Formats: sequence, C-alpha cells, structure tokens
Amino acid sequence: MSTAEETTERYRRAVETGDVDLALSTFAEDAVVRSPLTRRIRFTGHAELRPLIEVAYRHLEDVRCHTDTGDDRTRVVVYTARIRGEELEETAVLRLDDRGKIAEATLFVRPLPGLVRLMAAFGPDIARANGRPAAARFLAAATRPLLSLVRSGDRFGVPLAGPRR
Repeated sequence: MSTAEETTERYRRAVETGDVDLALSTFAEDAVVRSPLTRRIRFTGHAELRPLIEVAYRHLEDVRCHTDTGDDRTRVVVYTARIRGEELEETAVLRLDDRGKIAEATLFVRPLPGLVRLMAAFGPDIARANGRPAAARFLAAATRPLLSLVRSGDRFGVPLAGPRR
C-alpha cells in the first residue's frame, strides 16, 4: 500500500467513525478544503478545518465509503451518508503533497436535496463556530424555504421531466 493509499484509508476511517483527530492527521498543516456549496468559501489550515470537521461529523450519519481510487498525487474518495434523514453522496478530490498528506480537498455533493440539507445543517453551525451568531440565525432562516422548494421540486417536478414509465 502506498503512502497515498494509507492516507485515504485513514481519511475514510475518520469519516466513517467521526474521528476528528484522525481526520486532521491526514491533512497538511496548511491544507485547503473547498466548499461544495460555493467558490467563495474555503477553509485553510487545521485551525479552520477542525470546526468544519466537527460540524460535519456531528451531522453526518450512516457514512459508508464505497470508492477510493487514484495515484500518489491525486485520490478520489466517494461515500454515501444521511443528514437529517436526507440521503447524499459526497465526492472528495484529494490532492496530496510530497509527504502523502492532503494539501487540498475539493468536495462535491449530490443530489440537490442532500446538498441543500447539508447547507441548512452546516451553515448555521459553522457560522456559530466562527463567532457569527447573527449570520447563523440568518442562514437558518434563509435555508428553510430553499429546502422546502428543492424537496418538493425533487419529489414532484423532476419526475415530470423523466421518461414516461
């Protein structure tokens, strides 16, 4: 097993067990994590990653990694999970440094209801962790109607565009 594979093995174990310290041990000290929600937000270094990972592990349930592929510089890890009853699948594109630590992680989440549920759960908690209680209240209020629209659109609207069965 290569150093890269060992890193993603620890990363997968951390995600599945909710072990924040194990997760941080896979990241370089100055690692960057790019949000699946927007290009405007990124988390840099362990001081910013710890609260993000703590929030993620507090909300994600039934995490099961099913794919880990790549080479010594770039790995892709994919897992399924639930967040407040909503199913989601996350893909993490991990770029590794010369020591086999994660230097950059770019996250992608599908389907849309899972992504919006993630935003509704994580946003307020991350804002609170960053000392922004007013922003947390705003994000909680702003995501409620969006989540309702996305869930009803997914349930009733999307099937209208699919093949007739």
